[in-house]
Amino acid sequence: MMKFCCLIVTIFCAIRVSNCGRLTGNCLTSNGKCARKGVACDDAFGEGWIDKGKCCNDRPCCIYKCPNLCRSANYSCGFETPECVFQFVTPISDYVWSYKTGPTNTGGTGPSGAAEGTHYLYTEANNGEKGDTAILTTDAANLPACPYCLSFKYHMMGPEAGSLEICVGEKGLPYGKKWEYIGGLSLSHDDWQKVTLNIPQYCNPVFTIMSTKNGTIGDVAIDDIILRTGACD
Repeated sequence: MMKFCCLIVTIFCAIRVSNCGRLTGNCLTSNGKCARKGVACDDAFGEGWIDKGKCCNDRPCCIYKCPNLCRSANYSCGFETPECVFQFVTPISDYVWSYKTGPTNTGGTGPSGAAEGTHYLYTEANNGEKGDTAILTTDAANLPACPYCLSFKYHMMGPEAGSLEICVGEKGLPYGKKWEYIGGLSLSHDDWQKVTLNIPQYCNPVFTIMSTKNGTIGDVAIDDIILRTGACD
């Protein structure tokens, strides 16, 4: 009888530890993540992740502690240099964000030049297929857990301009749409529009800018992106 009871306990413990091979006990209930064995939580997932015990196979159970991690930060992208907190996502088509000076190549669409400085980014409407997307994202950065002000200038001119979207969310989770414009808005080649958005606090924020192609007469351009902690003035 004693051996049978021990067998039951052993099986129960094995099931408890495995938990689909990932999270166990308090790690599961705390929405934790398992890091690789021998890798610290902040090295695996970024600033704010702390070790809260073990997953299976002696991997650290990592919990994100959001409160009190907000600090002043200011990121600016004028595209005069490649350094920008927003980075390109590897494209699956030739509809991509590209650096540009002066007017775009498609007649009847695009700006005559940058909104600030000499360079800007744009998506060439002659490239790719309808529905293709070009993406900029901060996913590679570990941004402070703060409320943010996001501002940028954009240009959408032409009868077949697609859409421009701003999405924000927690890293590793689905992102919510915060702003979208569909169709041509700019009335001339010099008519840049400006958007300013207050973004609530996320524990591990990711910002994504996405241009979606509609037709061949509707280049989309973006410039002068400023992302800073705190509320917009």
